[in-house]
Amino acid sequence: MIIAIILPYGDAVLLRHIRYLLAVADHGNFTRAAEALHVSQPALSQQIRQLESSLGVQLFDRTHRSVVPTDAGRAYLDHARRCLLELEAGKRALNDVSDLSRGQLRLGVTPTFSEYLIAPLIDRFSALYPGVAIILTELSIWPLVLPAVMLSR
Repeated sequence: MIIAIILPYGDAVLLRHIRYLLAVADHGNFTRAAEALHVSQPALSQQIRQLESSLGVQLFDRTHRSVVPTDAGRAYLDHARRCLLELEAGKRALNDVSDLSRGQLRLGVTPTFSEYLIAPLIDRFSALYPGVAIILTELSIWPLVLPAVMLSR
């Protein structure tokens, strides 16, 4: 999956750029960051240059031995970390809904069905999936039946 943030003039920041940026900042070195990411060092350097070009700022001061974030880089890193954390939280939320760890179940039932049959089913479902809220709406069929009866007179 490729997630992109569109910037003015058609430039895009890809999720890959964010991951690479954080790895370089965390490792303080392109070679170690590339090893941790399982990419080549030249490919990593190219992606960081591409990100810097898209943003229009230099994110790192580079020396032969280390890489240090610039002031702009430090400011952007804070946002990049939060962005990645939010995306991971969103992914966990999707998993929670898909495996019924949480979410909502909406049911519309007739009065007779809700009174006699639905209670044991709801109890059983709630025991199996305690994180799922059940919203029960009782639907009367009289608004549908009454006009039909009146028409048949």
